Amino acid sequence: MQVGEMKRAVAAMAVLAGASGSAMAGGYGCRGDAAVCYERARLPAVYETIERPVVLRPATERIVHVPALTGTRLERDVLEPGRVHAVPAPALYGTIMRRELIEPGTATYVRTPPVVETIHESVIVRPGRQRWVYKRDRHGREIKCLERSAPVTRTVARQVVVHPGERFPVFTPPVYAHVPRTVIVRPAGSYRTYVPPVIRLVARPVMLRPAYERVVVDPPVYGVARRTVKVRPAGMAWRRVP
Repeated sequence: MQVGEMKRAVAAMAVLAGASGSAMAGGYGCRGDAAVCYERARLPAVYETIERPVVLRPATERIVHVPALTGTRLERDVLEPGRVHAVPAPALYGTIMRRELIEPGTATYVRTPPVVETIHESVIVRPGRQRWVYKRDRHGREIKCLERSAPVTRTVARQVVVHPGERFPVFTPPVYAHVPRTVIVRPAGSYRTYVPPVIRLVARPVMLRPAYERVVVDPPVYGVARRTVKVRPAGMAWRRVP
């Protein structure tokens, strides 16, 4: 719209210039070298193209079928099952060195003499005694006094046993020797052994994901619509004569 307004302004200026030119020319025809002449001319209509966005196709929904997803899985096929069978085993012998008693130990008893000491002690030969004795004191009175006589002792030596004799055993250790002996390490019998199965790996198809349907939304499609509009209608205007 700004371009149209500029074009209309240019046309108006041309009309004003034509009017002023006619006055200067003084009517029909031009005289003199300095005269500027204008003539009436038809101007075509002016058009302008306008653009605007339009929706060419609106958003749509469609159902898409997604196929199933398959793969391969290894599986075990037993061609021959495992089994257990008995295997005979003979007796197993070995030699070991065994410590055996050759001569048993003995015990003899020994007695020690007692320990005797000589001690001296006092013995009473005559025991002490007491008696009543009648006397007169310095005043001539008769008094009775108890008199004691000390015992008569003497020292006698005698022997006493300080420690009696002891009887203790004297041991003679036994005599041992290492003698080789044959022993059974493992008796005769049988043992079970396991034979593993014979297995083969086989590739088999498996479904990893089943088929399904999903809705897909397609976005709208936009475009540009162009429209030609008339900016200025056709008309008459003054045009400069060369």
